[in-house]
Amino acid sequence: MARAVHSARRRPGRGEVRRREPARRAPLPLPGAPDGLLIAAVAGLASFGLVMIYSATIHEGTTAEVVRRMAVQFGGGVLGLLAGLLVPLDWWRRLTVPALLITAAALASLLIPGNPFAITRLGATRWLDVGPLSFQPSEFAKLTFVLFGAGFLERRAPRLRAGHWGVYLLVLAVFGGLIYLEPDLGTALVLGGIALCLLWVARIHLVPFTGLVAGAAAGVFYLAMNKEHQRLRLLSWWNPWAYEDDIGHQVIQSWTAMARGGLWGVGLGESLQKLDNRLPEAETDFIFAVVAEELGLIGGAAVILLFVLFTWRGFNVALRAPDRYTMLLAAGVTTWVGGQALLNIGVVTGTLPNTGIPLPFLSSGGSSLLALMIGVGILISISRLARPAGANHGER
Repeated sequence: MARAVHSARRRPGRGEVRRREPARRAPLPLPGAPDGLLIAAVAGLASFGLVMIYSATIHEGTTAEVVRRMAVQFGGGVLGLLAGLLVPLDWWRRLTVPALLITAAALASLLIPGNPFAITRLGATRWLDVGPLSFQPSEFAKLTFVLFGAGFLERRAPRLRAGHWGVYLLVLAVFGGLIYLEPDLGTALVLGGIALCLLWVARIHLVPFTGLVAGAAAGVFYLAMNKEHQRLRLLSWWNPWAYEDDIGHQVIQSWTAMARGGLWGVGLGESLQKLDNRLPEAETDFIFAVVAEELGLIGGAAVILLFVLFTWRGFNVALRAPDRYTMLLAAGVTTWVGGQALLNIGVVTGTLPNTGIPLPFLSSGGSSLLALMIGVGILISISRLARPAGANHGER
């Protein structure tokens, strides 16, 4: 009997193949209290958004019309937050592939000539009109890519094989390329930033990562210079006064609004730059200029500090996440919000070239808010599973 047991437990000989037991994921810890500072940052930013969108759009219609539009937008955001909070994390993993296919199809449909559902505004085809609703697929592409990147890199990092690199970069190229062709270089940049952050958090080897960053920078410069509109944006960023009647008008008006606001602002609802389209896209891409005009440097600094608080707590959640998948999810959502806020505020202040992306939580836009709130709901859900500071996280 002992000999039989010994024989059954012997090591496989040469030419024999040892069976690998399927990897089992460790069970997630029981949920605890969510991160209070993270919730405070989200609540503060959403409150700023409610107030500033109302202030920036009240002159465009009656109070009832503005309130109804905002109720639909923020009501959708609340539903998205609840979905992110209540849907189990394993379900998000299972939904990744269907979400990838649906998002890619929606992005591709925008490029079909004569598509009756596609909406073109300001020279860009970025919206789909389905029945009473219109939405922007590129906003959901950010959320979908975070889900894909977290699941894909969970088991394959830090040593990616050539085939794995190909799959990861192919998905990024498909999403980024379709978005760029809308055209929307700004959102493609945000998507690329999310992709690079996920690779960094997954501890990819430094040599291929550095090469990828250098290649991405060269590619962005080429794409920016390849289209006349993007090239003019770069030139006007360098000297907006040379293009003040054209592409440089927007940032000059943004500076005027912020200068007029001073330290304390001119008062809520008293912005002049939002009137008569003096500052184009005042309620969307350039709403931070309206914040600085009406609430002054103090109000603008408060918004920036809330984004800093969100980013700090988001990465803190990632560091204390119970496993690699949730760590990558938390880092991806945090990079999405923090990176997009940095890019938007940089554009509004003239620090960065104009990219045409909204400010998270504050800019008007139902698609942006819905996708953001789903991501934030997932992040808050992960914060409930976070391990205590200094605890052993196990292998990442």
